[in-house]
Amino acid sequence: MSSHPTLNLISPARLLDVLPGFEAHLASEGAGWQSDRQRKAAFFAEHCTLDGLYEIDEGSVRELVHLLWAFSGWTHKEWLCGEILKSGLATIQDALWQLFYGDDLLDHRFDFFKMHIRMMGAAAISELLAEHDPTIYPMWNKRSRRGLIALGVDESLLPRSSQISGAQYVAYAHLMRRLLADVQIHAPHIDNLLTLDYLLFYVSQQAMRAPEAASSLYTWAADPADFHHDDVIDQLLQLGDGLGFEVDKEVAIVAGSRIDAVWRSRIANLGTITYAFEVHRHGNRDSAIMNLHRASTDPTVQKVVVVANEKELAIFRREIASMPESFRKAVGYFDAAELQHALEHLDALKITLHTLGLMNTASLFD
Repeated sequence: MSSHPTLNLISPARLLDVLPGFEAHLASEGAGWQSDRQRKAAFFAEHCTLDGLYEIDEGSVRELVHLLWAFSGWTHKEWLCGEILKSGLATIQDALWQLFYGDDLLDHRFDFFKMHIRMMGAAAISELLAEHDPTIYPMWNKRSRRGLIALGVDESLLPRSSQISGAQYVAYAHLMRRLLADVQIHAPHIDNLLTLDYLLFYVSQQAMRAPEAASSLYTWAADPADFHHDDVIDQLLQLGDGLGFEVDKEVAIVAGSRIDAVWRSRIANLGTITYAFEVHRHGNRDSAIMNLHRASTDPTVQKVVVVANEKELAIFRREIASMPESFRKAVGYFDAAELQHALEHLDALKITLHTLGLMNTASLFD
């Protein structure tokens, strides 16, 4: 019988199995992680104090975007910075102050930040909090979830959505603080939630490389009938950027048509190729169809795509079936649940490229 107390949330055997490899990883590739942590710690010490927050300028925002692991998978970071800055510097400063130092409950502070700052989802917000105080706040992202499942955490204890609410984050933070205490029984040097997150990163890498990797590591979309419109738009942009496209949101492709998201590629001798996406959760389908029809008249647009849940897509197919053939052929249908799978497969590709030495470790922190 072990002399240690039994872990409550994870499998002791799985933890003990991965710890030697993690220690070796820390001594080699982990140097890059340590360097990233030092750069972020220096940024937070300078800019994220009570007084320093209100001195943040555009340059500071751009530096932060390049430092956050949540955005490291983005190719076109300048576009991303521009979108965030559209929130307004004063709004960004105030939202950061509220997030770190506000008197409101954590769930309200989390939701307030997400509501007011463009392109800042749960992964980025949780990373900001974790850097502010890693003894209290954990990071939340798909990598964390994969690592937790691989260590034996019951899936029912974890959110199934990438874009969690403030209330979900509060529950997750409580669970992670309990889990840190469990892990420290066998690995006391994992001294805070940031180091624990790096262990989960390592574990998730190993799990994804395994040929018998459980499908649950890739399946975490929320109920496909109930997704957040703006979150899906941001995920479309992330997928397009990861595939090498130039991306944009809320674009007026032609007069009278404002499309939720576009992917563009400039090809020599062919000019620009554009793919237009309209996200539909519920409500008037006629408006979405009209938007797509108008966008399809632009000569650069190769495909217009409806993004919705399976039930809504079936209705779109029936309604578009009676429209002119040229438009019918221009329309694609993308199940919002499949968008999550596509992002997961993109992440798996990054792991493969990293294994081959074609992508550095830091680029996997997304």
